[in-house]
Amino acid sequence: MATDNLGPTVVVVAWVFAFLSMLVVFGRFYVRLRIVRRLTVDDCIVAITLILALGNSVLLTISSAWGLGQHVDVLEPQPDRVMYTIKWVYLCEFFCILSSGFGRISYAFLLLGLAPPTKVQQRFLWAIIYIQFMVDVGVIIISFVQCRPIQGYWDNRVKADCWPPYVQQYAGYFQGSVCSLVDLILALFPASMFWNLNMELKQKVSLSCMMGLGIFAMIASILKTINLRAFTDMTDLTYAMGQLAIWWTLEAYLVLLAVSIPTLRPILRNVNARKRARSNNNLNNQGPFQRLDSHAFVTDISSDSETRSTKDRAYVMGPIRTNGTQAHNERGIRKDVTISVTYGRPASRS
Repeated sequence: MATDNLGPTVVVVAWVFAFLSMLVVFGRFYVRLRIVRRLTVDDCIVAITLILALGNSVLLTISSAWGLGQHVDVLEPQPDRVMYTIKWVYLCEFFCILSSGFGRISYAFLLLGLAPPTKVQQRFLWAIIYIQFMVDVGVIIISFVQCRPIQGYWDNRVKADCWPPYVQQYAGYFQGSVCSLVDLILALFPASMFWNLNMELKQKVSLSCMMGLGIFAMIASILKTINLRAFTDMTDLTYAMGQLAIWWTLEAYLVLLAVSIPTLRPILRNVNARKRARSNNNLNNQGPFQRLDSHAFVTDISSDSETRSTKDRAYVMGPIRTNGTQAHNERGIRKDVTISVTYGRPASRS
């Protein structure tokens, strides 16, 4: 009998990436609530995405406890283990499909709010949102109506009318192909927006790379799609589904990471600004008037285009203190610089 077991690998992948994703998502909400001070539609969708991804991890852990990732011949002496393994991994499909799907939709909403896409780009992004949602829902419907009653999918003792396994497999191939294409489009789309902006080439490249992390999710999606042959592997279903579960879990969490990491940019900018300010102050301390670093501005990647187009936003830069001049600055002259940036169309001249 074969003894290799993918169950522990499934559990480790499910919870290591769950932990990383929770850290990044919590950082995202810290930026939104403490720095940007507003939540947008994509933030709410990301929260739903994380909940669905965690639901997938919980069900995979339960399925692994019953025998997911082990070969069928190891589990045959205990038929109930095979039945419950298939049951719990089958229920994972709802969570893993919607998790990665909502993650892609949230990223499309984020791109809709960036400054500002053209009408053609807006319609294109809305088309992606509708297509992604309809394809995901369609595959879930196929998955859950393929057996009547549904218990017949995992319990051979139930007399059920089930579709051939290749129906779900082909539906999965179609859905996986659509998801991989959407990942590629959403990864390349920001570069088309940033490339015509008036900024340094280095900044264009860094922004495009940060916003294009969906390429890694695309790779996981392709590998998941290749492993969909597990649906028709009736001779060793528990092991084949373990392989597939690893890839759909990686896909879901990589999508979540790819859509959330770009929103952490204000934190990274603040850290870099403080390092530069500390270095400049140590080298060029000129008393109460300190040299202000231009990188100290807080910029955010936000999808709230309506707010940015109708309200002014000001950032106040206070004096930078060092240990040697702190007491002197408190009694001397302090210079505050307030910079106000207004987004919107220029007023028409009469």
